[in-house]
Amino acid sequence: MDKRTFFTNRMVALLIAASLILTAGAALAAKFTNSDANLSKVVLNVSNMSCSGCISTIKGALADYTGIKDILVDISGGKAEVYFNREELKDVSEIEKAITDSGYPARIMKTLTPEDLRNERDMAASKAEYYIASVSGYDISRADFAIELNAARQKIRKAYGDGILVTAQGQALDNRLKAQVASRLIEEGILLQEIKKSGYELNEDIMNSELEKYIKNSGKNGNEFQQSIKDDGYDYDYFKKRFETRLLINRYLDEKVLAGASTQYEKQRMFASWFKNSQLLAEVVYYDKDLENAARNRSASGSCCAAK
Repeated sequence: MDKRTFFTNRMVALLIAASLILTAGAALAAKFTNSDANLSKVVLNVSNMSCSGCISTIKGALADYTGIKDILVDISGGKAEVYFNREELKDVSEIEKAITDSGYPARIMKTLTPEDLRNERDMAASKAEYYIASVSGYDISRADFAIELNAARQKIRKAYGDGILVTAQGQALDNRLKAQVASRLIEEGILLQEIKKSGYELNEDIMNSELEKYIKNSGKNGNEFQQSIKDDGYDYDYFKKRFETRLLINRYLDEKVLAGASTQYEKQRMFASWFKNSQLLAEVVYYDKDLENAARNRSASGSCCAAK
């Protein structure tokens, strides 16, 4: 396990495979900027989406409907959000039917009134100072995001020089780093929520034993190891917390999700299927809209299929 990322090779392979299979990451089709206080929102589960070409098809299917003001599509989560004026579009089942008829089976999950949306935005504004996002009620700390982003930036500077992030290209790279870090923390939040629901736990003795083994395998003594962690941009207590989290995830996947898989390909497919279902069940809310936009721009920048 590389101490700078704290993922085992196995977890990296699984997440990369899931990314390729599911087009992982929060892919949003457009930013909601309409200030109309009378807008409602319908949230739908949508199947068979794989890329930004799917977004184009769905938006095209809804283009002629009066009252629709904005459409956001989360490819990896298999969800779409449609903002509309209830005075102009009274039957939201028309949205469900139009998306389904375009080749992407859709099912309405919930409809939010203008008051619901105001409460949602107020909550996001109040939490944004301390958290970047929430996964089904599990808040992702802004402090954790800052630590991970700083470490990622430090790694880039070591490889390419201190001035790499101040150029125009460097700013674009920095935005991609932000999106990658946020997406990774959100994916981890989804995994942790699934583990919590299952009741699976690791006791402290196992945690300590695995950490001691990891330090020993690094070839460093305790002080040298802690200094190497500091050099990589991490506080040791934070590293220990992250190590325990990743160990919990890896053990759970091995014992509960991937047990019975005999090849790496089978593991990748099993993980992808399980994680896709977990994403569909998870409710991800960004409190930081700049990060939401960065994730959208990163994920929806390309197309792997032609619009239908």
